[in-house]
Amino acid sequence: MSGKRGEVHPGVGAWVPLDRAAAHLGMNAGALRKTLERRAMRAADGGTEASVDGVRARKFGRIWRVRFSEAWGVP
Repeated sequence: MSGKRGEVHPGVGAWVPLDRAAAHLGMNAGALRKTLERRAMRAADGGTEASVDGVRARKFGRIWRVRFSEAWGVP
């Protein structure tokens, strides 16, 4: 393991950066960010989350990370 913080490991369930997730969905990063911001809700643990069509996103600080369901496959 390289020890890099925020490193994405292959497999379903890995948090993917917003730009990579947007490319996988066929949209630009700005459009995906805006979609997530519109659907953002406060999670039970106090974090900010959004869910759209099997795509779950969570805000880590000011950066969105995306997790895909198995139906979407892994980018």
